[in-house]
Amino acid sequence: MRTGISYYKKVFSEIGSGGHSPLYMLKGEETFIMEEMAERLIAAVIGGDNRSFNLDVEYGSEIDMERFLATACSFPFLGDKRVLILKEAEKLKGKWKQLLEYCVRPAQSTVMIFFVNTHDEGGRKIHQPRDVQTLEKLIRSNGRVIEFERLNKGDLLKWIIQKASRSGVKLDHEAALMLVGSVGDDLFSIQNEIDKLALVYEGSGISRDELAGVIGNYRINAVFDLVESAIPGNEKEALGLLSSIITTGAERPSAVVYLLIRHFLTLLKIKSGMRGGGYMHNQFKRKADCFTTRGILIWLENLRVTEKIMKSTSFPEKLLLESAFMHSMKGRMMDDFSKFSGIV
Repeated sequence: MRTGISYYKKVFSEIGSGGHSPLYMLKGEETFIMEEMAERLIAAVIGGDNRSFNLDVEYGSEIDMERFLATACSFPFLGDKRVLILKEAEKLKGKWKQLLEYCVRPAQSTVMIFFVNTHDEGGRKIHQPRDVQTLEKLIRSNGRVIEFERLNKGDLLKWIIQKASRSGVKLDHEAALMLVGSVGDDLFSIQNEIDKLALVYEGSGISRDELAGVIGNYRINAVFDLVESAIPGNEKEALGLLSSIITTGAERPSAVVYLLIRHFLTLLKIKSGMRGGGYMHNQFKRKADCFTTRGILIWLENLRVTEKIMKSTSFPEKLLLESAFMHSMKGRMMDDFSKFSGIV
């Protein structure tokens, strides 16, 4: 699949040059760039003046399909085009027939943009319903499908440096690497940190020490220390670090769950025989050797349950995460806690 900064630059340039299709599918896991692409389409098709009149955004799980399609077939207000956006199209249920019929002969005065997420927040692949696959085939015939993979490490660092530069902040490679080490590779979080840096250092360069002062020395090291401590027999230290992270607001519980899932998925791959070399692989290999395969699977299942409950109830996230830690550190599943919460 084509991906990377050069690919995205080319697609953005094409979008801004006119001749827009009536149907677009933005599909993938790099949701930040998907959102930017949609914004570029909106600006190119209807501009800013008509945005409030000729832009509608719906979500797959709660859409009124009849109203949505009636809007698509209606004339734009004070303009030549309108834009309709359907986010989380993969969550659409039982409302496909009319939509697919529309996509066979879409209205030429409407640009319809579909967002299809291929991975969940934990990085796991989402099974795509058959109707989504049918929709994609129709759009490939009558419009355009644009796919969005996550940036590799090299392109991610280039992206950070370029984004910071546009915000008036000069970051070198080392500072960009430090930023990724602090907040991870989620582009929304990275952009939020760049916005904070721009308020303080607009028009100047920023050193490693200055970067740490803005994003917080504690946050840079806290999650790393937590992951390092999450090994069998180290319950007291791990729970103490977890409590400090949540109490100080260094990281949200949901973000800690996401980072831990990524960490233990990496350990599982290594435990399953994934080969590699270099310092980072050797570090992960050392950590994986502390666990049995069953122990890693227990961590992943408990984190999955925790993530699901967090999204489904207002149950205190701190208690959920601490419970996941205590169960996982002891090699126990969260079955009883899940029943207690009434969710799983």
